[in-house]
Amino acid sequence: PPAQRRFAQAALSELLGGVGFFHGRSLLRSERQEEPVPGAEAALLTAVPSRSCFPRGFLWDEGFHLLLLGRWDPALAREILAHWLDLMNADGWIPREQILGDEARAR
Repeated sequence: PPAQRRFAQAALSELLGGVGFFHGRSLLRSERQEEPVPGAEAALLTAVPSRSCFPRGFLWDEGFHLLLLGRWDPALAREILAHWLDLMNADGWIPREQILGDEARAR
């Protein structure tokens, strides 16, 4: 129905408007130092819930974002997923929140 189509178009439009590219270093806790230390330089293509309030990637949210993006553009969904997998450390851990760079840290 037209009302559902408009709703779906608005939802997809809002989701696409939240896709952003972030680059920088996360600050990590260190057992050896009291202050956080910069992590490795990283890049992340991700859909964020609100660029103005939350300019950083959230792994849990990304799963839900990719459900819709995967239907609309499977290649874009795979690229975003690959960015998250690139953040995996040697122990197989992916931090659930990626605060990369000055923009993200400012919020």
